Order: sequence, then C-alpha cells, then structure tokens
Amino acid sequence: MTDRLAALCVLLITALVSTPAGAFTPIAVTVREPDGLARRHWPLTVSVPFPRGALHRGAPVKLVDERGAGAAVQARPLATWPDGSVRWLLIDTQVDLDEHSERRLRVEPGRSPAPAASVRVTEGKQGMVIDTGPIRLTVPKQHFAIVEDLRVHGSDRVGAGPLGATLVADEHTMQAQPPTRVAATEKGPLRAAVQLEGTYGDGFDYVVRIEAYAGQPMLRISHTFINRHPTPYVGLARLGVELPLAGVPPSHYRYGLAGGRAVGGRLSDAGLRLYQSDNEKYAVDGKMGAGKLAGWIEANGTGPAVGLAARWMWEQYPQSIGLQRDRLVYDLWSPEAEPGRAGVGAAKTHEFVIWTAPERVLPQDAAEGMARPLLGVVDPTWVARSGALPQAIAPQGATEPFVRTALAAAHRYLQRNAIERWDDCGAVRCDAATPERPRTGAFGMWNWGDWNFRGYRDTTKGTDSWGNLEYDTAYVLALTYAATGDAEVHDQMVAAARHFMDVDTIHACPPRPEWVGMNHPKNPLHFSFELGGPDLGHTWTQGSLAYYYLTGDRSGLEAARGVADYLVRRAGSFGMGNPRQWGWPQIALLAVYDATHEPKYLEAALAYARGGMRAHPPTASVHWKVGILADALAYTHAATGDAEIKKWLLDYAAGVMQHRAQEDPRALPAVAYVAALTGNAAMREAARAAAARLDLGNWGKPFSVNGRLGFRIESLLSGPAPRAPAPKRHATKTFRS
Repeated sequence: MTDRLAALCVLLITALVSTPAGAFTPIAVTVREPDGLARRHWPLTVSVPFPRGALHRGAPVKLVDERGAGAAVQARPLATWPDGSVRWLLIDTQVDLDEHSERRLRVEPGRSPAPAASVRVTEGKQGMVIDTGPIRLTVPKQHFAIVEDLRVHGSDRVGAGPLGATLVADEHTMQAQPPTRVAATEKGPLRAAVQLEGTYGDGFDYVVRIEAYAGQPMLRISHTFINRHPTPYVGLARLGVELPLAGVPPSHYRYGLAGGRAVGGRLSDAGLRLYQSDNEKYAVDGKMGAGKLAGWIEANGTGPAVGLAARWMWEQYPQSIGLQRDRLVYDLWSPEAEPGRAGVGAAKTHEFVIWTAPERVLPQDAAEGMARPLLGVVDPTWVARSGALPQAIAPQGATEPFVRTALAAAHRYLQRNAIERWDDCGAVRCDAATPERPRTGAFGMWNWGDWNFRGYRDTTKGTDSWGNLEYDTAYVLALTYAATGDAEVHDQMVAAARHFMDVDTIHACPPRPEWVGMNHPKNPLHFSFELGGPDLGHTWTQGSLAYYYLTGDRSGLEAARGVADYLVRRAGSFGMGNPRQWGWPQIALLAVYDATHEPKYLEAALAYARGGMRAHPPTASVHWKVGILADALAYTHAATGDAEIKKWLLDYAAGVMQHRAQEDPRALPAVAYVAALTGNAAMREAARAAAARLDLGNWGKPFSVNGRLGFRIESLLSGPAPRAPAPKRHATKTFRS
C-alpha cells in the first residue's frame, strides 16, 4: 500500500468514526468511600476520556447508578481532538455513599436531571458572592480576604471571616495585599470556583483558588505562594491564614491523629495549639510526642461548628493549627520551626478545607474525611481504548504482566520513599564539619512528592541531592494509576505533579528571566542555581499534562506550556548538544502540541529533530543517549510523517537489531515504534522481550526510567499501528531566542 493510499484510508476511517456525535458505549466509573463515613450528596469530580469523534462539544451526557437512576451533572471539556470532538470531559456530580461502600456509576449519552440544589456565584463591584444553600460568603475585590462574611443559612449574623493571610520572610512581616485579579473560573450549578491573584509585597505573590459545592457547607481552598524576591534565598519564618470567629465562641474541640481516634475536650481560655514539627513528632500545647496529626480540627459549642482540614499536614511539615475562642489559625509554615530556605523562583501549593455548619447538617465525624476529595476511577480498559491518555495500557491481555510489575514497583517506591534516610544539612555541599540533621523519608514542605538519591550524604550532586522527579516520575505514576485505579498511586501522582509544578519549575529568575517556565534538573535543595540552570536533557511535560487530564487542574497544563514555551525560544539558539538534549525537547514539545494543537510546538519539535539528526547519525545506536533521540524522533515522525525522520529511524532500528546483546533498553522504544510502523516481527519480539526484562527497582530513578520505557514499548506494541500523516515538505521555521 502506498503512503498516499494509506493516508487516504486513514482519512476515510477517521471520517466514519467521527460521524456519530455522542455515540459511545457506557463508561464505568467506580467510587469508594475510604474513611468510614456516611456521605450524602457528597461532591465528586471525575475526568472522563473519549475516543476521537465519540463526543462532540455540547453533546449531553448523563451519569447513572447501578439501578439506572440518573444524577445531576456539570460538565466541561478539558481537551479536544484535532477534529474538535471532546477528548477529556470534566464531570461534577454528587453521590451518596455508606461507610466503606462502593458505587458503580456509568457515563452515558443523554440528558441528566436538573440538580436538586445549586451553587450560585454573583459578581458585583465589591466582589463575588457565593451561595451554596447551607452557607453564603463573599470573595472581595477591593481588599484581601480569601473569604469574608461567611454565614450559615437562615442567619443574618456573620459567623466567620475575613480569612486573611500573613507571610514573614527575613523578619519582614507582610499581609496579603488586595488582589490584582478576581475571576470566577467555574460557575456551577454543582461546583463553583473563584481564583484571586496578588502579592504580599516585596516579590512574594499568591494565587488562591476557592471551590464551593451545591448544598454543602464546605469550601476547598488552594493557596499557592510564589517567591519572586531577587535574592537567591530568603528565610521563610511564617506563612499562615487566620479565620476570625465572629459568632458564638466555641466551648469544645476535636482534632485527629493519623491512625488513631479523635481527641476532644473543653477549650480553655488559653486555647489549643497543635504543631507538627516533622513527619515523626508533633506537639499539643508545647508537649512533644511521637506520631502524626491527621490535619483536622473542629470547634463546637452552642453555635454552628467550624472546622479546618489540611491535606497532607504531616507530610508537608512544619505546620501548626491554633484554636482560640475568637479565631482559628492554620500555619502552612509554622513559626515554631526554624525559618526555612525558600529559593528564588520557587512556589508551593497547600490545600485545605474550611466549613461551618449547624449540628446534623454534616455526617457524624465528617471532619475526618474532609481533606481528601472522593476519587472516581474510570475503567482502566476504557482509558487505554480511548487513546486519550498517551501511553496508557490495559490491565489485561498482553500488557497485563507489565501492569502488575508497574503497580508492585509503585508500592515499593512509596514504601522506600517513606523510610529513606538523608541529611537535611541545608547546603548544596556539606563537608565533614557540617552539623548533621538526620531526616527519614521524602517529607517536608519543599520535599513532599519528590524522591531523594540514595545514601545518607549522597554525592551525586551536592549532599542533600533530590531527583526533581527526573525522567518524569509523575507520568509513570499517572500511567500506573490509569491502568489500575489504585488510590494510593493516584494520591502520590497528585503530590508528584504538584511538586514538579511548584518547586521544580522556575517561576522567577531575575538574573536570567529567559529561564522562567523551565524546570530545574536534579539538584540539591531542589531549586538552587549554584550548579547551573536548565538542562535540555532533563525536561518533560507529559506528567504535568497527564495530571491535568486526570484531575482537571489547569495548573498542569500551564506548567507544561511554560516548559514548552521555553523550548520554543531555545529552538533557534541551541547549537551543540548530546543526543538526549535534542531528544527530550521533542518529546516535551509534542506532548503540549498534542494537548493544544498549536503549530509552534510542532514546528519547534521538528527543528530539534533536524538538529539532532544532523549531529548524531543513526549508526551510533550503541550509545544509550542516542536511544533517547531515536524515541523522540519516533514521536516527531508520528506527528509529521516526515520522510527524512522515517529513514533515520529505519536505519537506527536495523543497527540496534545487529547489536542487540550490547543495547541498553533505552534503545528499544524506537525499535518498538518501527516494528509497529512496518510490522517487523523480529523487532516486535525484541522490544517486548526488553520490556519484560525491565527492573523498576524500589526508588525514584529506576522506577521512572524503566517505568516510562515499559509503558512506551507496551503501548506501541499493543495499540493500533502508528498513523503518521502523509509525508510532506515541512518548512523549518527560523527561531530567535
């Protein structure tokens, strides 16, 4: 079959598949209650993938339960296919769940019933008014408050607020300033979201996101702190939010301990202070003990209950919660701790929930399940079949053994990450005279979500040497979760992706502003510049995009764009480089092109491909870094159908097959691509055998390197043959830095 005829067949098949808008088979979604709570009308947000052409924009969908009863939904496309059909659809709904129960829902074509309750956002000159039914509040525009005038339904009295924020850096105390932007990013009817952006002053900025839910008295809040102060480091002495309690003063409290029962008592005039100093010790009113706080507290009395639940409190130490009769304080960096080093360009996001409700509005012990959102797991087989998540594979058939391998390795990775010992010396390099600060596990505000190189005082790069998720750990976790639905892997994927977007991304660099948007390579202290700046051989976007697809958090897309825009700027100024410095930019750019369809990313990827082929002939296949370039060229060929790239790949794969015994497994993804492209059985067998031999280890680097190799090879060999566009002449754009 000629290339021209093949391209015509692809166009005909695509047209046939794209014809029936909304004609998809029911999609299974499983929801489990994890905390032993009886939940009623509880918020659930789930991102659902669709094959190309299966769902057109605006086509209605519904969510039905085991008995066929429909539930109200709120839906918004996250990403589309090149033909405009929906690729990922973010669905909000509400579910009833008994303790430790499981619900099996289905997404189907059709209209959903109207919601029984709605959340409303009303925008005025002074601010945004949010009304969920049980509570009403304002997000002001003219002055700073995350929320103010928070009151329960039926009461004219303000119960709490304004929720303010304070930052102390280098002994300089700053209050959050009035926002420069306030916008409603979701307007209901089941979930509403408002985002405010502004500054603390002196180069310290904030981004705050508030989510409210129909019929619920809770608000989910994400606070992102961004350090744009021009000095290399500042001492972060405190970062906290404070909620005044304007109603009836509470008389009692309850708080949680991880793995234990809630602790309660009468609130004294002195109040209550909870402090998590690290992941092994906490203090109550100054009395230190071993263990972990669960991160939630609730104040009760004759008035409505008021509570706060922090997601990952002990994991992101040092944090503290203070309760007094007139206020509730949550310190994201606790003043009880020594000031922490915050590097220029670093950011950090904390997520927490606040609520206020009369008795019996919330289920008993609801505080214990507030911080963690419910997880809706889409059928892994459907995720793989849809093609919407690149490299996703199904948990059965030929790919089943690797899925089992990846899941077992993910759990080993999590276990190892929890016990790895390292020295928190606080410097790039620690000599023998440097005082030791032993730590256990990849925990702490700047560390949570990352992994450390092995060795108490590692010498890979500095002493306190962090992986900065190199080889895209978040992506491997996302693919493992998509293939298994494992909730523990999902949560670690979220932590890893947020760490990459916040800590590992360069948000500011006054001496080198052109670096903004790019990620740090592996580095001591995560964000230090002492050992150099960006490295084109250590950059990736697939994990951030997978996180965006699976959660709907737009920050993932924005982080991926930041990396890709940097790579576009570098495409014309980059000269010499080892093979992976030509390779990884192509993979990163093409992932963003796949998500956005913006030609500049494809054009830049093709420029890196041309440069890489000129610099490195396919005959150098025995070098593993050429394998990275070869795999990148496979991505670029799949997107362009470029004849020159195809010839390079065919020559490369033939060379690998001649020296199979000497080859690093990183040489095999390109061979798998050529096997899928040409139907070469020997190449297919060699690639699959290489995937079967991969050792994913029990720590970050082998898990990330070999995990992504395995998913790449298995997806190429188990999916449809590559459908590259018909070869055509591409003009190479001239880029300027």
